[in-house]
Amino acid sequence: LAYSNLGNVLRDNGKLKEAELSFRKAIEIKPDYALAYSNLGNVLRDNGKLKESFDSYLKVIDINPKISYIYESITRLLKESDISQLNKSKIKDVLNLLLERNDVTHGELIRAFNFLYNNQIIDILENIDSDFSKIELLINDKIIINALKKVTFKDIRIEKFLTKVRSNICDRITKDLDTINESELQFIIALGEQCFLNEYIYSLTKKEILSINKIIKRCKNIELNEINISILSCYFPLYKLIDKIPSLKSFSSPNKIFTELMELQISEPLQEIDLSQNIKKLGTINDEISQKVKSQYEENPYPRWRYGSYHENQKLSINQAINIEIKPNSIGSSIGEEHVEVLVAGCGTGQQILHTQVYKNAHTTAIDLSLSSLSYAQRKINELGINNVELIQMDILDISLLEKKFDIILCSGVLHHMADLSKGLSALVGALKNNGFLKLGLYSELARQDIIKARNYIDGKNLKPTITDIRRFREDVISGTYPEIENLQKRSSFYSTSECRDLCFNVQEHRLTINQLKETLNNNKLEFLGFLLEKPVKSLYKQYFPQDKKQNNLENWAKFEEKHANTFRGMYQFWVSKKRKNTR
Repeated sequence: LAYSNLGNVLRDNGKLKEAELSFRKAIEIKPDYALAYSNLGNVLRDNGKLKESFDSYLKVIDINPKISYIYESITRLLKESDISQLNKSKIKDVLNLLLERNDVTHGELIRAFNFLYNNQIIDILENIDSDFSKIELLINDKIIINALKKVTFKDIRIEKFLTKVRSNICDRITKDLDTINESELQFIIALGEQCFLNEYIYSLTKKEILSINKIIKRCKNIELNEINISILSCYFPLYKLIDKIPSLKSFSSPNKIFTELMELQISEPLQEIDLSQNIKKLGTINDEISQKVKSQYEENPYPRWRYGSYHENQKLSINQAINIEIKPNSIGSSIGEEHVEVLVAGCGTGQQILHTQVYKNAHTTAIDLSLSSLSYAQRKINELGINNVELIQMDILDISLLEKKFDIILCSGVLHHMADLSKGLSALVGALKNNGFLKLGLYSELARQDIIKARNYIDGKNLKPTITDIRRFREDVISGTYPEIENLQKRSSFYSTSECRDLCFNVQEHRLTINQLKETLNNNKLEFLGFLLEKPVKSLYKQYFPQDKKQNNLENWAKFEEKHANTFRGMYQFWVSKKRKNTR
């Protein structure tokens, strides 16, 4: 234990080689010490020794598979690393484990899944399209079926084949050509869950619309069964069909997999509607842009997610949590750990709320404009048993109505959708304690040139943010009608309705250069602490600017972004604090 504790101290101080030796000594003394293997895996990952890190994490599972946090560590490694360096067989085994669990962020497994399965799935789907008896090839692969249920697929080739196969199945069911067997039903249910996850982004033909209407008519005429319901779930969220097919709500089945589909598409959305009645509201949303943004996220709560990582026993102090993200910079301990007030400003469907659970002794207030997003968040935190969060529907501009100051404020991907970004930021700064910390996410002008072109294309075609026009826009992008925006297919947000709408159809969007960001922070007397970036990016920055030991010089980062325009393709994500009086 002493060597393991020493290793953690050494790692926190950047002494990675010494930390590695210390953890290895702990393992030498106690070969079945799972925590030492986990810590060793972390250090090896920090050092870029991916294969050794991966093997060290796997050793934790061998020793004690009940240590839940190790699965999130492996998920993070698979997301952030060059997985071609890892053993394919081991990746497959661990992917199977991770997709079976409901306490990891499955969306972060998409790179590993694509690496192993993309070509295989495409081959199988191509065969199925011409010979449906080959569906067994898909059904018998548990990893593919679980991925369909839990991970939004983000490959245009797979999308095309899934769209064709869906149409093929729909046609067969409509014509009663033959009986759908149990394996085929299992696939249709998994496809229905995939379509629910991507919010029915796939295009459909007029023929399919006619077929769907026939199936709905059948269901009204007492032909309600698992097959008809399952194919409908591939085209609509089932709860939205209750008005047309009232008996859907009470339909029950002994089929466990089918029951899970009904839970996902009927029980959970209806539960959210009930929860919305009791969400607290403060102030009035009068700002015109705020009202439009509210409407957008009421229609398309963002993002849709099923499972995430939440480990009650993995708590960090504020400075530990921030230092991990702003490394190589660091902050001293300036916040008392007895009680920490956290605000998530623009919490959406609640994924960010999970991130707040890492803070010791924290109480979280989470606000958003969208009631349906908040209801989604409330359902998820109820499921997870999180009881230190209060959700409130309100505008950031009314933040003073909370009548409290916060130690930590998280506001990612929100301010750039307000009418006046500066007013929103000023409201947040006013609610931050003098020794508090603010984490922001804002759009980069340089990294969103493709989005600017896309928005111009949408305006030129007079496309509206409806599901019909979003599908039409995507069809144009996929077909290569406008080559300048073809690269949108490489953006992960292209593959679900709410994310595509947020990406290209948002009612309001501000973008900043790093120089403008610096000016904005100075105007609000905020000190820049560091960007959240993967280690290879920070290592590359170090090669350009070795003298910037803390990597917090925004002028340097502006030069870096000019050379590497896609660095902030997602957003500028960074931490700031209020400038101390003695800070120039």
